Amino acid sequence: MLIREAGILFHGIPIIFTSYHRASKKQTNLVCSSGLMCGLLSFAECLMEPVEYFESDKYTIVFKKGMIKDLYRDLQEIVAFIVLDKDYRLEKYLHRNIFPLLEKLLDRFISQFDGCNMTKVGQFEPFRQIINKIFGTGTQTFEEKVLSLLT
Repeated sequence: MLIREAGILFHGIPIIFTSYHRASKKQTNLVCSSGLMCGLLSFAECLMEPVEYFESDKYTIVFKKGMIKDLYRDLQEIVAFIVLDKDYRLEKYLHRNIFPLLEKLLDRFISQFDGCNMTKVGQFEPFRQIINKIFGTGTQTFEEKVLSLLT
């Protein structure tokens, strides 16, 4: 399963986002698509149990929610997500591999930014390196993995 995009959303706003392989060739507004993603997630959870992922013809978006204290020490919800290529083996890897990675992402983010001002998104930029380390080779295509072994 190729990881195409990953990030963390705060009230529908992407506060840190990494795109490894664009899921869409069209230029999209990141804030609007993130807001739509959070809106769909909230709507779906009003109708049924907590939602773990959405699946389309080509991609799967997996979510993991967490709580972080803001500048005023109020608990706020954040959402970690990844966009993967659709794979029939998703259920096999969801609880064993994908959720632990998202949990690790949330834990690292919360430990580093708990109590900070969430509106100053520039402070989160160094966290992109941590995202890259957590997801590692899952962000590489098969060809990229082979080339890295040959060099």
